[in-house]
Amino acid sequence: MQSQRKIIVIALALVLGLLFLGAVALVVLKFLHFTDAETVLKENKKRLEFLYGQNPFPSTANLSLERENIQTIKQEVLDLQSAMGAGQVEPVVQSPARFITQFFDTQRNLLAKAVAGGIAVPKAFDFGFGRHIKGDLPAPQDVPRLTQQLKIVEALCLALYAGNISSLDAVARQEFEVDAVAGSAGKVPVAARGGEIEMKNSVDSGAGLVPEGQLYGRWRFSVQFKARESGLMKILNELANNSIFTVVTRLEVKGDEKVFERKDGAGGAAKEAGGIETEKEVPKTRDYRVVCGRENLLTIKMDMDVFQFSKPQAPAPEKQPGGVK
Repeated sequence: MQSQRKIIVIALALVLGLLFLGAVALVVLKFLHFTDAETVLKENKKRLEFLYGQNPFPSTANLSLERENIQTIKQEVLDLQSAMGAGQVEPVVQSPARFITQFFDTQRNLLAKAVAGGIAVPKAFDFGFGRHIKGDLPAPQDVPRLTQQLKIVEALCLALYAGNISSLDAVARQEFEVDAVAGSAGKVPVAARGGEIEMKNSVDSGAGLVPEGQLYGRWRFSVQFKARESGLMKILNELANNSIFTVVTRLEVKGDEKVFERKDGAGGAAKEAGGIETEKEVPKTRDYRVVCGRENLLTIKMDMDVFQFSKPQAPAPEKQPGGVK
């Protein structure tokens, strides 16, 4: 019995000894980790004290200068925005009946100027406003933008006339009217009447509107006409110099393909005596050799964006952060 008790006591002593040694080892390990963390903390503290000692914070004079610079930049942006929108056409508030009268007056004026300039325009050409050619009154809320759009179309047509075009075949615009938007899901957009040409109007309820918080919105127009190369260059210059901010986004030009066809007797294989054909070519006529500078009549389709800039607003005063005066 005594020997068994001794064995139990010895076993318990060994277990307790092992537990004690493990606790000591754990304490030593944690102490080493604490020492390392304390060393890193002291180094970071010294580094922070060094950085604060360099005084990296801006002075009151620098803050005041930067605020002035910010206000200057904001004012420059406003001046630029005002300059870009200086010549743009604004919506006009008027009655639907007054708009219809203005539409027909504009139509007659453009048709008369086309006739005076020798420009072929289909009879009763609607200039993209076929929806209103019957005289139906538009919705009152659409009239301001319709009037604006009508004036833009008039300016674009006058720019085309200035290029001495041969004919104006079609004009298409964006329809935004409430009845056009409501029926756009099940109906085909009204075609711009232009003789054999049918250029479809697109439908966009947000056409010409400046989105909230944005710098500009845009109107999109398409025209098709016939002109010579010099006339096209004149039209592009006229659009670039126009007070309305206009950008040509797409230009499709088709020329007279017959120019490049061989004329009878030109460039064919020559026949020698005896009826034997040779590879020797007969000298080409001048009409065949001259390609550049012909000034042939071109069929031109042009897509344009007319930008509408938001009204500039005075910059809000810069708020000063707390603690800095």
